[in-house]
Amino acid sequence: MNKFFLFSVFVCSCLFAKAQHPEAKRATHWYFGNGAGLDFSSGSPVAVTNGQLDSWESCASISDINGNLLFYTDGDTIWDKNHNIMPNGTGLYGSCVPPGPNNSATQGVIIIPQPNSATIFYVFTVDCAENLGARGMNYSMVDLSLNGGFGDVTLKNLFLFAPSTEGMAATMNCTRDSIWVVGHEYGTDAFYAYLVTENGLNNTPVISNTGVIVMNYENQMKFSPNGKKLAYYYYLFGFNFNSGQIDDSTFVNFGGYGLSFSPNGNKLYFATLGGLIGQYDVSSSNSIDIINSYQTIYQGIGNDHIGGMQLSIDSVIYLANYDTMKISKIEFPNNSGVSVNFSLNTVDLNGRKSQFTFPSFIESYFDQTYHPDSCNYDTLPIPPTDTTTNKNDALLIPNVFTPNGDGVNDVFCIKVSGYEKINWRIINRWGQTVKSGKLEVESDGYIELWDGRTSSGIKVPDGTYYYMINLTKKRGEQETKKGFVQILN
Repeated sequence: MNKFFLFSVFVCSCLFAKAQHPEAKRATHWYFGNGAGLDFSSGSPVAVTNGQLDSWESCASISDINGNLLFYTDGDTIWDKNHNIMPNGTGLYGSCVPPGPNNSATQGVIIIPQPNSATIFYVFTVDCAENLGARGMNYSMVDLSLNGGFGDVTLKNLFLFAPSTEGMAATMNCTRDSIWVVGHEYGTDAFYAYLVTENGLNNTPVISNTGVIVMNYENQMKFSPNGKKLAYYYYLFGFNFNSGQIDDSTFVNFGGYGLSFSPNGNKLYFATLGGLIGQYDVSSSNSIDIINSYQTIYQGIGNDHIGGMQLSIDSVIYLANYDTMKISKIEFPNNSGVSVNFSLNTVDLNGRKSQFTFPSFIESYFDQTYHPDSCNYDTLPIPPTDTTTNKNDALLIPNVFTPNGDGVNDVFCIKVSGYEKINWRIINRWGQTVKSGKLEVESDGYIELWDGRTSSGIKVPDGTYYYMINLTKKRGEQETKKGFVQILN
């Protein structure tokens, strides 16, 4: 990630009992930032300073099912539970060339225990933006039965696909006998899902082409704790943890760098680098309701230094405050609006510094709804579509345009046949109307609607925007089209 690219409340009256996943304690120990660490053994975070890790972003740690530290990594080096470098434990591909604290990937590394094994672990890595994702997604293996129980890296940097973005996430299936690890190919709409079972890694991916072409390396990717939803790059997806297929894309337009679901999976939070925290209610069966549920949790200023987000085993979402000695938290993330009780810079790190992110974990560890028999797969709502009533009426609406002045695809145009009037509106991720207009159709063919500028002539930033187009057919019938268009300059 380019570290210099920055985007520029009360207590719940009643709490539900918190169910804990059987492997929740694997997320007991966190090591991140510049020697920072947190220990959740007591049920609340306690700052520790014994970590050797020094990273702006890439980091992961893993404990056993009783909460005892096993090892941790910055995506380049692996340290054992005594904070010594493992044999063959350097040169992993979750950092950059050259490796160092200023070069890293948003979610550059995650540790996956092999199911039904206490000693075999997979360390998945993705490359960084500084390398253009060229080394892609790779995996290494750690065997804790070696080196006197402190572990040894037995396989390193085995290739899966390239180029990759910096996003990566993992979830269990509901019976806990397999784990899906998901990455995204840069420059395409392809997710790659890899399955880890008690027999090891199946390195043949399940590829899902859905959402939009991702032309950005940074930003977190997150599963909901129950594994049925996946959020990444402005979109909310359904995930089938039986097949590994990702589908039912719903545009939500959560911009920014940090991302996290609530423990019950009904709320989705995002944070921009700098100062904005937003919340969507994703429990609805209607995609428009999801978009309209947006609430601002916190609107700060650039020097609030808010970065990545991570749910924890105490059911709190923590927010990294880069280059500071304190971090922030959302205390009741299942709640709505200000009742989530966000507090800025309230968790002290005992003199060590946070940077952009926290360790990556299998999100299933934080599932409050876990039950071994709850294995039904529920898809997400598909964005509403409309059909015409006459086969001679036709409408073609693109999903991307590039208003960069090169004379090619510079304007958002629609192709119409059988219509006489159009009333349209473009909406940004905050629900604000960017531009609107009315026109009468003189003849069938292409109609120019939007040039990528606001009503005052200001060019809008790259991103995905929501459109509403009301049309009147030549027979007088009314029709409404709703959807999303992406701007790439």
